[in-house]
Amino acid sequence: MDGGIDQVLAYRRALGSFATGVALITAEAAEAGAWAITVNSFVSVSLTPRLVMWSLDHKSDRYAVFAGAPDWGVSVLRVDQEAQSSRFAAHGALPAEEHEIERWARTGAGVGAPLMRTALARFDCHTVARHHVGDHILIVGQVMAYDAHPGDGLTYFRGRYGVAPTP
Repeated sequence: MDGGIDQVLAYRRALGSFATGVALITAEAAEAGAWAITVNSFVSVSLTPRLVMWSLDHKSDRYAVFAGAPDWGVSVLRVDQEAQSSRFAAHGALPAEEHEIERWARTGAGVGAPLMRTALARFDCHTVARHHVGDHILIVGQVMAYDAHPGDGLTYFRGRYGVAPTP
């Protein structure tokens, strides 16, 4: 099924049948502050060592910020953060505002990646591998620190936001 735009859209709709969580990836841009991008491609790779991964389209307007970032944060969004998700999913989104961000101290290694102040869970990551596959780059990071909070998670399914309720 390798075809034109109709086949690409059909394939994308089929992929949308898999419900995912929603997260913001954050990273520092030289002299431009903290940037964020909405993803639903965040996954755990390994428990020991603690490794996670996400993917970034080569055509992303924020590719230059994230593709080479040595450190980045993941903020898993709560159900009440749909507006933040939509804001940072939009093409041409502006950097995160400083009051939205915090940075954790790393033991013996300075300051970690920017993280959203509020989220269901947060992960401060250091890049350990990058792989160019198809039209995306896969970015693997070692989790340097993390936290988690109670609440319901924001989900994405067939082009719509939803909720993953706390059991």
